[in-house]
Amino acid sequence: MKKTLISLSAALLLLSSTQAISYADTVQDPNQNVYVNVDVLDTVSAIDLTYVLDKALKDSHNLALLTLKYAAQGSKKADLESQMDTMGSASFTPGHLPSTVAEVTNTGNPLLPNLTDPIDIAWTVTQNNVMNQMMQGMGALAGGMNTIISAQRAQMKTAAHQLGTDQRNSLLQTDEAKAGIRLQTIAQYVQLLGQKKQLDFMNDYAAVMEKDLLRATLFAQQGLASSDDVQTVQKAINKQKDDIATLLNNYRLGLVQLSTDIGISYDPNLVIKDIETILLDPITETDTTTLLKSSYQMKSSGNNMDEAVWETGHTVTQNTYGDTYLGVNLAINGQKNEQTKLELTKKIQTTYHDAKNAYQAVLTEQRNVTDIQADLAKMKFRYDVGVLSKHDLNKFQLKVQQNETTLTAAKLKYYVLKEKAKAMDTGFIQ
Repeated sequence: MKKTLISLSAALLLLSSTQAISYADTVQDPNQNVYVNVDVLDTVSAIDLTYVLDKALKDSHNLALLTLKYAAQGSKKADLESQMDTMGSASFTPGHLPSTVAEVTNTGNPLLPNLTDPIDIAWTVTQNNVMNQMMQGMGALAGGMNTIISAQRAQMKTAAHQLGTDQRNSLLQTDEAKAGIRLQTIAQYVQLLGQKKQLDFMNDYAAVMEKDLLRATLFAQQGLASSDDVQTVQKAINKQKDDIATLLNNYRLGLVQLSTDIGISYDPNLVIKDIETILLDPITETDTTTLLKSSYQMKSSGNNMDEAVWETGHTVTQNTYGDTYLGVNLAINGQKNEQTKLELTKKIQTTYHDAKNAYQAVLTEQRNVTDIQADLAKMKFRYDVGVLSKHDLNKFQLKVQQNETTLTAAKLKYYVLKEKAKAMDTGFIQ
């Protein structure tokens, strides 16, 4: 019976706890504010790369935040410098009152008459000793306050100088962000364009496969093909439809993301225009040292090293531990600078390697297209003389279209990597 009561109590406790948790999850905090603005989106029927790049840079929240960050750093720096200018010093004029019998009986000061009464002498000596001690304490207090004020002024000077360095880095980050947004937007646009062209080809291929199915069905009815042949074509059609559905979903997701990034209304039928001119040129390499010197990251690292050097010569420390910290901090920034240089060097080599491979891939696909177009001319001749059926000619033309789509994809990939390589000359290394 006792165990039953304990079990019942535990169950009731668990039930009450569960209800409390559920209640807590549903109650809304009346002081909780949520700020969700309703964006005003542009409605367009077609976009090109120039339009997308312009919108991406104008509507970038990251750039807006960096601008605000730069302004905040400048405001704080000016505030610190203003405080330093208005920060005064504690002052105290030292003095001494006669505090011995000899001094009070022979002051040598007409304003302090010589005392002769023993009681006055004793009282004055005692009183003046107390006053002298108080003045010494006030002098020491003023000196201590000046030491503290001097240390605070030095700290504020260091903080203001650091903010100046941070501002310089913020400007570099802003330029770097612009270059990064441009490359990211180009990659987004190119991916969508490539997916759209792939979808067009896959839909055309699906239409031809439907004709193959009809042909196989008719042959089977005439006893010229088996039911297995029909099922094989049907399975291929089903797989093609699945692949189209997957690619279409990916395309629409990318379109939603791009539309959100550039502030336009999502339209599943939005026209993605071709990139007007993709010049196929060999990739020319710039000297690695030159690229590193122009790199935003190396410039920012240099600013941090300069700041560490300045702090070593201008920071007021109380002991050798503080001096050691400044030296270690300088060494850390030096190591970070070296690490950044090595990482960027690897990225430069990788970018040029990938761009060269992309260029070679375009040349290969161009040759393949040229070869298959020559074969198509032969196929057309065979069709004209009645050796080849219209259906087989259409299937071969689809193969030509497939090679042309592959060439387009190779060109788009080359274009992105070429832009990435060009961005390194302006300081952006990714």
